[in-house]
Amino acid sequence: MDGEILDAVTEWGTRSVSDGVSGLYELADGEFSGAVTDGTAWAFVLNGRFVGVFDGTIEDFEDASLTAHTAPDMSLPLLYAMQARGGEVRGQYYSNETSLSEIDDTLSAGNFVGYVELSENVLSGDYYVVYYGGRSLPVAFVGNNDRLLSGDEAFERADDEVGIYSVVDADVEVVDLPERPEGSESASDAGVAVAPGADADGESGSATEVAANDGDAERPDAEPDAVSTGAGSDAESLDAEPDAVSTGAGSDTESLDAEPDTGVTDTDFGSLGEMSGVEDASDTPAADDEPPVSGTETAASPSETPDESGGDAEAETPSDEREAPPDSTGGDAETVSDHEADDLDRLRRELDAARAAKAEVEAERDRIASERDELSEEVERLRDRVASLESEIERLEAGADSDEAPPERTLAPDEARSGTNMFVRYEDSAGATLERAAQGRVSETELRDNLRLDYHTAFEAEGARVDGQSFEAFLRGTPEYRFAEWLLTAVTYEIRRTDTRADLSKLYEAIEAVDRIDLDGEVDVTVEDAADETTTTSVTFDVVFRDKMGDPLFAAAFDDSRDPTRASAIESPLTDARSVSDAVPAFAATFVVTTSFFDADAMEVAVGATRGGLFSRSSRKSYVKLSRKSGFHLCLVEARDEDFFLTVPDL
Repeated sequence: MDGEILDAVTEWGTRSVSDGVSGLYELADGEFSGAVTDGTAWAFVLNGRFVGVFDGTIEDFEDASLTAHTAPDMSLPLLYAMQARGGEVRGQYYSNETSLSEIDDTLSAGNFVGYVELSENVLSGDYYVVYYGGRSLPVAFVGNNDRLLSGDEAFERADDEVGIYSVVDADVEVVDLPERPEGSESASDAGVAVAPGADADGESGSATEVAANDGDAERPDAEPDAVSTGAGSDAESLDAEPDAVSTGAGSDTESLDAEPDTGVTDTDFGSLGEMSGVEDASDTPAADDEPPVSGTETAASPSETPDESGGDAEAETPSDEREAPPDSTGGDAETVSDHEADDLDRLRRELDAARAAKAEVEAERDRIASERDELSEEVERLRDRVASLESEIERLEAGADSDEAPPERTLAPDEARSGTNMFVRYEDSAGATLERAAQGRVSETELRDNLRLDYHTAFEAEGARVDGQSFEAFLRGTPEYRFAEWLLTAVTYEIRRTDTRADLSKLYEAIEAVDRIDLDGEVDVTVEDAADETTTTSVTFDVVFRDKMGDPLFAAAFDDSRDPTRASAIESPLTDARSVSDAVPAFAATFVVTTSFFDADAMEVAVGATRGGLFSRSSRKSYVKLSRKSGFHLCLVEARDEDFFLTVPDL
C-alpha cells in the first residue's frame, strides 16, 4: 500500500480491539469506521463493513494481534480504499471553465462511484469529494499542517479554489469476514432492531420496532437483522444499518454489499451534457399530456357522480357551486408555464456545460495532434541515429578484422568516471529481474546470476588505460560500481528478511524501477528565492540512479577518507537531496557511503534530519519528510572488506 496512505492512517487515534476473527466481528458489530492492521496487512472499514484489504488477505487477520485506527471522518476509509485499489481518470476539468459544484450535481445524480481530486496547481491544500450510493462526502487537507476539513466546509473551500481537478472512477470491494467464532454473538443476534431515526431511548418520530428472538424464532420468514424505514427514507445512506436497509414498496435496496448502478456511461465521460441527464428531459411529461390539478378543481366523490346520484343531484346543487368561474383554468396555465420555464433554464445550463466539455475535448484533440507531430519528429531523429550507429558498427567491425591494434589512451580516474553511464540489463529478460525480486519470486543468487551492468562511455573505452589497468577492470573495481551491485541485489532481500517493507516502502518500491546509473551524475533542480523568482540549477552526486524516463530515484555521495566521517560530509548531500525531492516527488533515498565510520556528530545530524517533528508518528524509518507528499529516506552506509553495511536505518 502507498506509503503516504500509511503515514496518514498511522497518525489516527487507536482503540482497543480483540485479536483474530473476534476482533474483526467486534469492529463490524460496533459499526467501526477506520483501518485495522496485523502489522503487515491492512483493511479499511466503513460503518462496520470491510471495504478493502491490502498487502494481504482477510485470512491473515484470523490468528493475528490487531491494531485499530479510528478515522477522524467517515470519508477517509472509503477514499483510501479507492486510492489503494486504483482507479481510472475519466476526465480533467479547469475549475474556471467547469465548476466543482456543477459536476458534483452530475455525479451525484448519476450514482457515480469514485472520487474527485483537486490538487493540481492548488497551493492551499488537497481537496477530495468521495461518491458512493448517490452520496457525496467532501474532505480536504489545508495549510502546511494538513488541517482536516469535511462536509459543507470542505466542499465550499474546494468550490472556491482555482485549479485542475480529476474525476477518478474507482471500485469498492466489500470483503466477507471469516466464519464467526463459536460462543460470540453480534448485536443483531441479540434480537433488537431499531428503525433509523430512533433516539437514545428507542423512540422515533413514527414508531419503535423491537423484535425478540423468542418471537421471531417461530416465524421462518422473520428477518431479525432488517431495519425498515418509511417510503420516504434515504435507503442509499452510507451510514445505514449494516445488515439491510429496506425503503418500502417500489424502492430499491442498496448497501455496501452491492455495488450501485452508477448510471454514468463510459461512452463520453467528458460530456457533461450526457452526464447531467439531458436525456431525462424527454421523460418529463409535457404540460398537455397530464396537466397538474389546480387547487380550484377537485375530483368528484362517488356520491356526486351522475351514475350513482342521478339527475336529482344536479337539481339539489346551488347554482353558484355548479357554475365554474370564468378563470378556473388560470391556475393550471400558470403551473404549466412555471414548469416550462424551469425545464428551459435547466436545459440551458446543461447546454452550456456540454459546450464547455466540447471545448475541452477539442483542446485535448489539438494537444494530442501536437504530441503526434512531436513523436513523428522523434521517430525521424531516431532513424537517423540508428543509421549512424549501424555505420559506426560496420566501421568498427572492419577495424576488428584488421591486424591493427587500437591506439592506447591513458585516462585519469575522475575523467573515466565522469564519462561513464551504466544500464541495468539481464542475461534472460524472462528470468530473475528486480521486479520479480521485489515480489519474492526469485532468490538473491538467481538475481545476481541474471543481472548485468552494461556501460556506455563518452570516450573510446577499447584500449583506454586507467591507473595502469584496462578501463573495464578499473570500472568493476571502483566503490561506485560495487555499491550499485549491492543496492540492486542485496538491499531488497535484507529488507524482506527483516520484515521492514512498510518502514522503507518508498526505497523498496523504487529499486525495481532503476534502469540507468550515472557516475558523477548531475540533477537539474528549480530553486525559488525570497522574491518568488525561480532559477534552474544543478546538483552533483557521485552516483545517481534513474528510471527509464531519466528521473532520479536514488543519489549517493562517497567519502573515501581514512578519517572518521563527520557531520559536514552529511550536511552537503542532505541539502542537495532536499532540493531534488522538492523538484522530483519520485526521489526515494540518498546514501552517504564512507570507507571509514561515522563520527558521533554525523550521527546526530542524521537523527535530527529524520526526526520529523516532536509529535510525528510516521511509520517510515530514517525518513526526511518535507511535506505530506514529498520526502526521502536518509541512509548511512559503511564500506568495509569489499562489502557494504547499512548503519542508518538500523534494520
